[in-house]
Amino acid sequence: MAHSLRRPGKEPEGSFEHAASGTEFTIYSNQDGLWQRMERDGTISDYHVDYVVGSGSHASGYLVRIGDHLFQSPICFYTRLGRYDMAPGSEETRDPDFVRAVTLECLLCHSGQPLPIEDTLNEYRSPAFARESISCDRCHGDPARHLQRPLPGSIVNPAKLPLAARNSVCEQCHLKGVARVLNPSRRFQDFRPGEPLEQVFTIYTAALPPDTPREALKVISQSEQLALSLCARQSKARLWCGTCHDPHASAKQPSEYYRARCLGCHQGKLSDSHPGGAKGDCVSCHMAKQNAKDGGHSVFTDHRISRRPAPEGQPPELGELAAWREPPSALRGRNLALAYAQAGFENDSASQIVRGYHMLLEVQRSFPNDPAVVNALAQALLDARQPLEAAQLFERALQLGPDTATAEGNAGRAWMQAGQIGKARDHLERAVKLDPLLLSAAVALVQVYRQEGDTGRVGELGQRVRDALGPSAPQDASSAGP
Repeated sequence: MAHSLRRPGKEPEGSFEHAASGTEFTIYSNQDGLWQRMERDGTISDYHVDYVVGSGSHASGYLVRIGDHLFQSPICFYTRLGRYDMAPGSEETRDPDFVRAVTLECLLCHSGQPLPIEDTLNEYRSPAFARESISCDRCHGDPARHLQRPLPGSIVNPAKLPLAARNSVCEQCHLKGVARVLNPSRRFQDFRPGEPLEQVFTIYTAALPPDTPREALKVISQSEQLALSLCARQSKARLWCGTCHDPHASAKQPSEYYRARCLGCHQGKLSDSHPGGAKGDCVSCHMAKQNAKDGGHSVFTDHRISRRPAPEGQPPELGELAAWREPPSALRGRNLALAYAQAGFENDSASQIVRGYHMLLEVQRSFPNDPAVVNALAQALLDARQPLEAAQLFERALQLGPDTATAEGNAGRAWMQAGQIGKARDHLERAVKLDPLLLSAAVALVQVYRQEGDTGRVGELGQRVRDALGPSAPQDASSAGP
């Protein structure tokens, strides 16, 4: 965790071509630091890399700062392969670029203390982090009390917490689930070690029957995998992440270290017929590394602790969702409805969106002024091609506040689909004024100007975006150089 995010050092140089888009990527260093070049169709863009994400055990990702914004590079360095390739999610993109917004929710698990600008999508102060790598407070809480009175009990010890609070310390970053739903007026950064996650947000997972074929691993699903294991189920909740992992040090001899953890429960229960007996490599057989379906070219340890390797199959389409742990009773209906809607939007599942929409209609009676509920209803209507009703709800969400570039962009795109170009233009212009690098709003505004035949404003908007991009804006190939 101490290597979760850092400034670039001596990074590998290299180049490769992305076959799906015909884009050539070049990674090089000079006196100004690390750069990544992207060349496609005669256009060259050079981006200065400001941060490296990940310890490098599996892969290294890259963040670029453009103005006040952080964006993710579309490429990664894969340690096992010893080379660069496309980042997860960018493999089949036809026009890869440095446009994936790096949100606070992402950085909370990849950095120590990010400093976002309130009510923005991916704008950060300068510097962007008070602490770059994950530090003690992520698991032990605010150190101020301990520093004032450094006595036992003056700091959170996860191992001594009630079960839900104990497990929440790890689950905040090692359990993604299908959806994460914030409680009203809460932010993800509000979670503090020592309390259950459900005081801030609820995690929902797919409720699949026991005989369902196992799906491929996901990168952030270690807690879910462990809970499925026979070891965890028979331990009556005694087995948890801290049983096997020392968060303060890396094992110098992993095979011996983890075998000792296994023998802590299984000592004397292994027959001579067991391969290796009590001296075998438990992990290589029962927790073998596998490809993760959302992990690019990386492999990850399978925490399901299988007795024998089981074939993976294609699970059925996402159906029922279940709370990992239930939120306060007053929020159960609300959070579940939002989970179905969120899962539907992210997985492009019409059935999930429809189910979430109908549940939200019921929930709205108890939460009429809840921005999350209103926005989800509006997005569901927009997906169902009812843009006028969606636009009216997005307007309602703006009234509930705050007035953000994202909220203005949502309303603008809905009015645009409803054919009310004037209203669309007003909202999209406000969105771009608030954030000239909210590219979804800028693209929609270009379409509005073209519908109105206002080519002059198209050019002005393009120049405004290029000015916001600064020196990383695309340039003509003839004028570019390392």
